[in-house]
Parts: sequence; C-alpha cells; structure tokens
Amino acid sequence: MHRRRLLRIVPWLVLVAAPLWADPAPAGVAILGPVAWSPADPGRTGAGEFEVFLRVAQLQRQSGAVGLVCVGDRQGNRAGGGERALVRAARSGVVVVKLAPGGAVAPCVDGLFLDGGVLGAEEARGILGAALARHGPPPAAADAERPTAGELASIRAHLARFQTLLTAAAGTRYAAR
Repeated sequence: MHRRRLLRIVPWLVLVAAPLWADPAPAGVAILGPVAWSPADPGRTGAGEFEVFLRVAQLQRQSGAVGLVCVGDRQGNRAGGGERALVRAARSGVVVVKLAPGGAVAPCVDGLFLDGGVLGAEEARGILGAALARHGPPPAAADAERPTAGELASIRAHLARFQTLLTAAAGTRYAAR
C-alpha cells in the first residue's frame, strides 16, 4: 500500500523539485554578437538600437535581473545606434558587459559598461548570470535620459562588484595560457 503511494508521489516530486537542482543557462543574460551589416549603410540607421531594445524587452519578460554581453568591433562598439541603446539600458538597470575581439574596450561616457577582457562570450555570460543571481540588478535612474550624478554613482558602485568578478576570471584565463 505504501509502495503504491510512493510510486505515485515520486514522479510528481521529480517534476516539482527538478528546477531546484537543475543548472540552466542564465535566463536573464543574452549575447549580442557582432553586427553583420555595414555601419555606413543608411538603410540600417537605428537597426542596432532596435536590436538592443528588442533583446532587453525579451529578457525582461523572462527575468527581473537582465544583462547583456555585447561582442562589438575592435573597441567593443556597436553600430547603427547600438551604443546609444546600450547606454540607456545601462542607466535603466541592465548590466552591460562589452567584449572587443582583438582590441580593447573603449570607455563609456558614464563609466557604466563592464569590460570582459579576454573572456569569451559564453564565459562572460556565465559569470554575469551568477553575479546577477548573487548581487541582483543595479539600481535604475529615474530618468534614463538625464540621470543625476548620485544615480550614476550608485549604479557604478553596484557594478564594481561585477567588474571585480569579470577581471578575476579574465586574469585566471590569461594566466592559464
């Protein structure tokens, strides 16, 4: 009798408890690959901006803590308005990690972008997902177009923990070479 009851309960427990021990990819973190079009193409004006905003909206439907790993050009930049969209996203509480294959990431005007260093996109995604789970998303500015100095300082202070983790991982990877 008890065995039958146990056999009925076990499949239900597996379905309910499986997400507790599963290790899925971070739901709130996406990788934006390099831009496939020419930045000088007038027909693509705003395409980079649209791509960033669309991806952020998709992620926000899945998770409250959102991050982007952006693989840009040699300085980590995105064409077609993508940089403007990334700045606005970072001011709105989205963590942005930039990667510059074969170069160095150019600094952001507000200092809100994280530098992934020599990490690969998947490595940076995993670290960012773990950091978001541990530290939560950074605070958002009340007005992303005109953040106050205090809001920017608060965002930067929160992001410093993320940058420490990325720098440590990049240093470990560089030392292993």
